[in-house]
Formats: sequence, C-alpha cells, structure tokens
Amino acid sequence: MNILFICTANRDRSRTAEHIFQDLYPKFNFKSAGIDEYLCNRSNGSFVDIKSCDWANRIICMEEHHAQYLVVKFGESVLSKIEILGIEDTELYMSKTLIKMLKEILCALKCIH
Repeated sequence: MNILFICTANRDRSRTAEHIFQDLYPKFNFKSAGIDEYLCNRSNGSFVDIKSCDWANRIICMEEHHAQYLVVKFGESVLSKIEILGIEDTELYMSKTLIKMLKEILCALKCIH
C-alpha cells in the first residue's frame, strides 16, 4: 500500500504524518507533499506532482482545499483515492498535539489498517 499525505507546504502536517506512520506501519510505503510550490521550496518540502498521485493507492489530505487542488490540477481520477482529515495548519512538525490528532483521526476513518 502506497500512501501520500498532502498539506500546503509539506513542512509540518504531511511531513509529520509521513514520519510517524512509516515507523508505525513499516509494511506500507509513505510519502508527503504540499500543494504550494513556493512554500514547499522555502521549507525544503516536496511539491505534489502527477507521478506522486499515480504512485499512491491512497491520498490523505489535511484539508478540503488540498483535495480540491488535486482534482483541479490532476483530474477526477484522483478523487477515488482521496481522504480528507480536516486538520488545520495550527501545529508544528512533530508536535505532540499534531501526532495525537493524526493517530486519532486516521484510526477513526480507518485510512490505515
């Protein structure tokens, strides 16, 4: 299973998700990326591209506007892969609060099992 986490800048939320779930679920493959190329470049993050979306079996977006961006940019074919967590950009990379939110929401949605 290949799972792609998406946020805005690939600095805090998606990068945290990639790192904590790679440790928890080593049988899965995880990547993360952002939808804002400028912010991704500033934070040394990965900017999302079609290759990453094609690689992914599941695309887990932190917010609704991330999913909307992917559909507009890459077409409706990505829609069936998308889950939206509803985690706003309020926490820093690897914060205890962010890790707790990610684990709770992903378990409740059964996005990773």
